[in-house]
Amino acid sequence: MNKLTVFINNEVVFEFDRDITVDDQQLVFLDRMDSDMDSGIRIQGELLQNPDMLQRATFVVMNLIRALQQDNEAVISASCTYLVNRHPKLIEVHADDHENSIKVELIDEE
Repeated sequence: MNKLTVFINNEVVFEFDRDITVDDQQLVFLDRMDSDMDSGIRIQGELLQNPDMLQRATFVVMNLIRALQQDNEAVISASCTYLVNRHPKLIEVHADDHENSIKVELIDEE
């Protein structure tokens, strides 16, 4: 399986099939996610008015982490779909807790 692996504190917590087929309705939803982020996003308390692709991905990863903690399958699926659609070479997401903040690293295939 061609997968996106999500690590939290160096532990695999989720794997997502990167080869999923995204239908038109899902693509519209992903576009709406981008449109919503156009007005600005907040990452660890900092407001980013014009987020770039990496900042958007970080924001989506933060929502993914929360969804995994809450076992929210809809948000998990939407977040992973967004990540693999907008970042097709992405193979790993690493999130590490550092006291009061979370460090996110995105790893692309070589």
